[in-house]
Amino acid sequence: MIFPYEPDDTFIIHGTRYSCIRQTDALCVFEPKDPADGNTRTLSRTEISFLRRSNNWRYIPGPRTKERMRATASRGTKALQSAHPDDRASAIFAYMECMNLKTFHDARAVTLTKESLEENWPKIVGAFRANEEIRNVGDGPTRGGSSLPPQRKSHAPETLLKLYRKLRKNKYDPSVFLPRYRVRKGEGRRFCQETEGFISENIRAYATLEQDTKSSVARQTRNALLEENNRRAELGQRPLQVPSERTIERRIDFLDPFEVAVYRDGIDQARMDFGVSSGGLDLLFPLERVEIDEWKADIRTLFQRLGIWNELPADLREEVPSGRRWVYAAIDCSTRCILALAVCDRPNADTARRVLGQILEDKTEAARAAGAEGVWDFFGTPHLICADTGSAFSADMFVTAVNFLGSAILFPPVKIPELRSRIERLFGTMTRQITPWLPGRVFENPKARGDYPSEARTILTDEELTRILTIWVVDHYHQQPHRGLPGGQSPASRWRELVQKYGVTEPPDLNTRRVALGYEFERVPSSLGVTFLSNQYSCPEMVQFWRRNKGKPIKLRIEPSNIGAISVQIETEWFLAPALNGEELEGMTLTNWTKVMRELRSTYAAEATATLPQRNRAIQKIKAIVDEARLREGLIDPEYTAEHLEYLDKNLCGGLLFDHPDQPPVSAEGAPFGRLITPSTKVANPGPLKSQDEHPRPTSAAAPIGEPTWKLQD
Repeated sequence: MIFPYEPDDTFIIHGTRYSCIRQTDALCVFEPKDPADGNTRTLSRTEISFLRRSNNWRYIPGPRTKERMRATASRGTKALQSAHPDDRASAIFAYMECMNLKTFHDARAVTLTKESLEENWPKIVGAFRANEEIRNVGDGPTRGGSSLPPQRKSHAPETLLKLYRKLRKNKYDPSVFLPRYRVRKGEGRRFCQETEGFISENIRAYATLEQDTKSSVARQTRNALLEENNRRAELGQRPLQVPSERTIERRIDFLDPFEVAVYRDGIDQARMDFGVSSGGLDLLFPLERVEIDEWKADIRTLFQRLGIWNELPADLREEVPSGRRWVYAAIDCSTRCILALAVCDRPNADTARRVLGQILEDKTEAARAAGAEGVWDFFGTPHLICADTGSAFSADMFVTAVNFLGSAILFPPVKIPELRSRIERLFGTMTRQITPWLPGRVFENPKARGDYPSEARTILTDEELTRILTIWVVDHYHQQPHRGLPGGQSPASRWRELVQKYGVTEPPDLNTRRVALGYEFERVPSSLGVTFLSNQYSCPEMVQFWRRNKGKPIKLRIEPSNIGAISVQIETEWFLAPALNGEELEGMTLTNWTKVMRELRSTYAAEATATLPQRNRAIQKIKAIVDEARLREGLIDPEYTAEHLEYLDKNLCGGLLFDHPDQPPVSAEGAPFGRLITPSTKVANPGPLKSQDEHPRPTSAAAPIGEPTWKLQD
């Protein structure tokens, strides 16, 4: 088909804008509107037809074409498409009725007179209704006995003739039957400019924090119009038109809903109500992005910190205060695996520090101690950590720790939770799946709470809540299908699949983690190193520092989860300093060490120095008692802070030392622990062996004269 083009028409062909400068029945010549876009192009009508079916062709009618279109068809198919559904259905019904009449007229069965139509009316109506039944049923199968759409009543013969003549006059355009009294929404009756401006100014009262109703605003606006007309009458001015209250309410409906929500509900609520999902992040491998956040749990617990809950009588248990706890969690966005979980009584940087440490370690033993059956071996070095700007995550310590571990930290804009959607959805899942089953839960509002006695039903402790959350995470959440993962995989299955495909970055060693996450103190070293928590720590680098800088303090960092060694800073580098004779201290937690110190204090209260065997026996005793608690400790907030550790060092551990050797142990390659024994090259007469208390300790690694000479033989 050949379409005539006007010179002011615009054609966009493969992104370039053209004008048609010449056309024939076989081809068209197009010239670029911008000379820099190249030369003219000649396209045949066949090529144009092919382009017209692709996305590389766009036709924009110019002013002349638009005027011709308005002159030939003032109401085209676009008018029918945009009409009200009821008006469109009515127009199509009239059109089909006329086309049915045209079929009879073309077959010379009737003439276009009232008498002929009335004479053959049963045949005309019967054929039309048969066609309507087929048209309304549609293409789908219809079972016998099913109801059919209701049919409209046919027009009278005289009215049908008028409709048919109107259709022929307008070249069989069905939109000619659209009623002129109905217009689209937003194109209602328009008043004079002054009246419209007055209405627009007054209906702004609807978009306020007072949240007045539409009917009230419409009534106030109409009253204001009447008062304005009274003022104009006194001045002899022309009055404004006064619409009805319903008309003013329609004007309120035309206001931008987002702007109204911003003024009535606030920008944060409006953004949440009108937010559009972008489809999520495009992530590839595990630990590529880790989201961490805090959540005030919808459950009350008893503030139990002393570890003597089971020993308290019933009357004292009732006096223990209770309240809502905070839950910290970290989730891997690629697999939806939960990497860390902690419970505390308030947001704080120390708990955030512990959660960061959990991301780097295998938590299976802690999960088993809590009662879980599965494994919790999802850990490694995260590449990117996303958190909000809360005090716990924006603290200098937390940002420095993330940087030292080799990870990047990102703070998405505040009050936009969808930018951290994974962790927010996790907390929502906890609210739906866990809190309804726990006694002492709280609700979002008093209506939802009803008569539920949250305070009276508070019976869980912090440890019990932590164990419940751990079992749910390990044995339920990680194992159930997740709608956010491909094919509905479970988080555990997705983790193992991606780890096998891409691998996981190895977590840093214990010394690096201690430097990043440990608590920092200053101590003045001696020839035996530094004393902290009644233990001596030393390393060759520290000894060299002491020799060159006697009396100067040194920075150290200690990790409460393992006090068997500390890290000390020499210039800009951190070195590992193990505890002297500290084989028993390796793996000892600060919680258990405080119990050891209390045991020693009570047993040897009158002594200022205890022997290492005494200390080691106390350690073994405490380990046997609290072994299970040691495994669970990583999940429950021990309330450690730098101030608390300083207090323990000065009070509980102050004044009590152990009988360490005067000389630090000599280290050597190939000797993983213990002291290096250097045989003497001198020959001496062996005498009777004396006890350790009868001889002073040697001041060097070599045995002095008078001591037994030891030889190492194969």
